[in-house]
Amino acid sequence: TPAPSSPRKHSMSHAGYAPVAARSEVLRPSMALPSAQREQDRSLEPMPLVVGREDPDSSLPRPLASRESIVEMDEMPPMLPARSLYRDQDVVSEPDLEGLSSGSRLVPRWQAWPGNNRFFFKGRFMTGPEPAMLLCTSSLLVLPVCLFLLIALPAVDRGSGGKPPWLPVSTPMLGLPAALLLLLAIVNLCRASCTEPGILPRQDPKRGFAGQGARPPRLEQVINGVKVSLKWCSTCEIYRPPRSKHCAFCNNCVLKFDHHCPWVSNCIGIRNYRYFVCFVLSTFLLALYVFVALILIAIHLVWDVRASGWEQYIATLATAHPFVLGLMVFIGCVLCPLGNLVVFHCYLIATNTTTNEEITGVYSGRNPFSLGIVRNFKQFLFQFQEPSLVEPCVLVPARGPRSGGSDVPPDAQV
Repeated sequence: TPAPSSPRKHSMSHAGYAPVAARSEVLRPSMALPSAQREQDRSLEPMPLVVGREDPDSSLPRPLASRESIVEMDEMPPMLPARSLYRDQDVVSEPDLEGLSSGSRLVPRWQAWPGNNRFFFKGRFMTGPEPAMLLCTSSLLVLPVCLFLLIALPAVDRGSGGKPPWLPVSTPMLGLPAALLLLLAIVNLCRASCTEPGILPRQDPKRGFAGQGARPPRLEQVINGVKVSLKWCSTCEIYRPPRSKHCAFCNNCVLKFDHHCPWVSNCIGIRNYRYFVCFVLSTFLLALYVFVALILIAIHLVWDVRASGWEQYIATLATAHPFVLGLMVFIGCVLCPLGNLVVFHCYLIATNTTTNEEITGVYSGRNPFSLGIVRNFKQFLFQFQEPSLVEPCVLVPARGPRSGGSDVPPDAQV
């Protein structure tokens, strides 16, 4: 009878496998290394991710910084800040990375801006070349309303003795709508003047000439069955998209260029046209309200001479209350052009036409961009604002953006 065999130890030593001990030695070669080398290898391992506040008593290994590594880090060029969610941080755009290799000094784009715009608060706000006109426009809005609130309305209370109080509301309530409309007009003025209108970047490779031979002065494109020309801009060195023009004042190509308005000190384009129309409309409503209120106040102030004729009426008003009469004449003169401007832009919105296209008569037949009156107004009211194609805080080479021509092209519009 054969003797019972002892249980064999399964060492997994057949072909393709190694014993457990041998395998552990293969996978952990650091066990055979000296302790000093193991510490050096451990310092090169990535640090574990720790969630929460740092524990000062933690025993996690920290990377060792030798004197040689500190010297090497000092000799390296400074790291550029990465793109983040905070738009006010300076970042480097991809087309301008070649400036790093050439050794050019990097500055924010607004410091090397090739156009005639003015920037404020480190490039966060931009206007046209005449920002002082904003003070003039603001003064024409604020001063008449202040005269209305401080002179015309108190005159009603001073001259109301024995006269019929036939004003529809109390005197302080007459000034409240004027103050609210003034605030609305100032806000829309600032938004129209400080919003980037839709400037096209210069020397954009997506809009440049990529063919061979001589560059054609224009390209033809068919939009909704209508042929539209894309003209070459010699200053920006791009083919302008449809409805884009080069502004002669700001020296930039602007998307859906409407006109350059000196009253808001900015071009009116695709990104601030809605703010401009709201500014014009709110200013018109403000002037209309103040003018009607002044008429009621003037009638109330000279109620006793109502039977003497209009000549005696105006003479009494000019003698007793000259500021009220002068303010009423000024508001009436301003009201007429504002009303015409509101009606004109309502017509442009209904036909989906810009001021430049209406004046120059670009479309001899059908407008390829019109969607109908209702859809045109919906597009104006509810369309999202287009993103800006130029970022003033992006770092660019100091001489990079000025490599293109700075002369205004002959077909620039105003």
